[in-house]
Amino acid sequence: MRNIFIKLLLCSLLALSFAAPDQASAQQSKKRQAQIPMLSQLSQISPNQLQVTYDQPVDQTKGTTPGNYWIQSTTEVTPTGIATLGKNDSVNNGNALTADKVMIQPVANNAQSFMLTFKQDIPKGMSYKMIICYVTQPGEPPYTGANGSAVFVGQ
Repeated sequence: MRNIFIKLLLCSLLALSFAAPDQASAQQSKKRQAQIPMLSQLSQISPNQLQVTYDQPVDQTKGTTPGNYWIQSTTEVTPTGIATLGKNDSVNNGNALTADKVMIQPVANNAQSFMLTFKQDIPKGMSYKMIICYVTQPGEPPYTGANGSAVFVGQ
């Protein structure tokens, strides 16, 4: 009887040792998802400026990197105006915004809002979708996913 109890105890401990890493990994994954900054507001401030606001502070370098932002036309197959993507295109590193199209600066040093100033005006009445990827909190490791998107119409 004692041997059976010891064997059951060892089996239970062995099973727990396999389950614990999975639980820890799942908890870390949930924590990491909670730490990913997401787009919370997008506003057109002037004829050539958009203000992006995140739900939490972001790494300033990542927040001001044009390659982390895309503008997709929601109506045209070939991108025009400020768009870098046509309506059927997918995001990739080759079709992100670039420094020759936009300058991005933090707003009021709060690390949550950034001003995108385009070299050209945003066409009035044109519908676009802003897509943001790869932005993290300050000091966090690289992130390869999305930070949200929002549709807007040029004003």
